[in-house]
Amino acid sequence: MKNFTLIAILALLSFSNIQAQPKQKCNWQEKMMSEKIAFITMELQLTPEEAQVFWPVYNQIAKEKFEMQKQVKTAYASLKKALAEGTASDKEINAILDDYLAAKQANKEVGKDDADRYRKVLPAKKVAKLYVAEENFRRHHIRNFKGGHKGPGTAGQSAQGGNGSGRPAQGQGGGKPGARK
Repeated sequence: MKNFTLIAILALLSFSNIQAQPKQKCNWQEKMMSEKIAFITMELQLTPEEAQVFWPVYNQIAKEKFEMQKQVKTAYASLKKALAEGTASDKEINAILDDYLAAKQANKEVGKDDADRYRKVLPAKKVAKLYVAEENFRRHHIRNFKGGHKGPGTAGQSAQGGNGSGRPAQGQGGGKPGARK
């Protein structure tokens, strides 16, 4: 737990340091991927040897998923354009719709053998932890995107401040520190 806290602090400091340097253009996707790599590595407690064989597999799967999502996006754009223009026949619309649905189905299929590919390089428990870690990472960023929590460790804090235990943080309760009301 201490290691995770230390790495989280270092990651946050690095992130704030990057933001403080306006001359450097940093891609938000690269930042998110760096955060995700650190998060997954910590959650899975990958050894250096495991990391060496896991990350190439993970990156290849991510690349395949990205390509499939790109195909879905392209097919969707074609469908949307055909509908907006209003000049396509029903036959053409059906063909474009079929392309879109096929791309969506292929996108679903690409993930079906992922677990087997991960099991070839990691123990089953770590593969299961990977899926949980990815979901937790996704949910964390969705909460942040919606304007929720600002980072790890703030989930239990109220709008009035506090330390997540229902008690005010030190110096917020009025009176002398340590004094009870």
